[in-house]
Amino acid sequence: MATKKLKVDSECRAFNDEWTWKYFFTVVKDKPVCLICNEAVAVFKEYNISRHFTSKHKNSNYEAMSEYERKQNVESLCKKLSGRQNFFKKGNTIQEAATHASYIVEYNIDKNNKALSDGEFFKQCMLQVCDVLCPDKKNNFQTVSLSRKTVTSRIEAIDKNLTSQLESKIGQFKICSIAMDESTDINDTAQLVLVIRGVDENFEITEELACMRSLKGTTKGCDIFREFQEGLLTSKVSIINICNITTDGAPNMTGKKSGFLGLFNQNYPGNNVVFLHCVIHQDALCMH
Repeated sequence: MATKKLKVDSECRAFNDEWTWKYFFTVVKDKPVCLICNEAVAVFKEYNISRHFTSKHKNSNYEAMSEYERKQNVESLCKKLSGRQNFFKKGNTIQEAATHASYIVEYNIDKNNKALSDGEFFKQCMLQVCDVLCPDKKNNFQTVSLSRKTVTSRIEAIDKNLTSQLESKIGQFKICSIAMDESTDINDTAQLVLVIRGVDENFEITEELACMRSLKGTTKGCDIFREFQEGLLTSKVSIINICNITTDGAPNMTGKKSGFLGLFNQNYPGNNVVFLHCVIHQDALCMH
């Protein structure tokens, strides 16, 4: 015959305030904890708590104390425990605030195209300003990490987070359109820019830069089509959801045989994509 297990968690035992001065126990994060040695007991059960006190602190001075003396000592031990908890809580709060502050600085460094090493310069300026305005808070500012290595890693973390958010948005699109432009940068490298605009089931519109692909060598229609496919794969855009593609009027884009338009129709026959071509304002695309 199978025995039924006793589920301690379902017994709804409660902590008795009397156990605090009798056995020097208190409650920390829903667990009974000994004020003397800081050990936790599994359940709120007087037998377990009293057994801990008699086995661990039988020969201590606490056992011989009167009720009044015990209550006095319990009050002192509780204050010490509270002080330790507040110290760690304060430390964690300051560290979290310092990390948040460093992310703000690093985000603005990246947003304004500043050098990664500028973080150390900004920190030096902050500390000097702090000496004038709030010298008592200088230690807090000192904990803000803005070294080149930290700035680099956190900018990468911000980039991954933004990419993840965009992929999540794209995954919710019911329909979307693509604007494409191919042009040469200052290093004489052709860059293909894909900007996506989509709408989800709540009719919320999102417009963002999906990706930028470098074209090495030639910029024929086949090269653009290949990078377009790679860009969709990287950004996790479903070809089924695309209703419109807008390009400039260059032959490598609009050519009906070897241009991007022709290759798209050959590889995706029967698609319902509407193609438009016009003057693409690069400055408008670069703002995304």
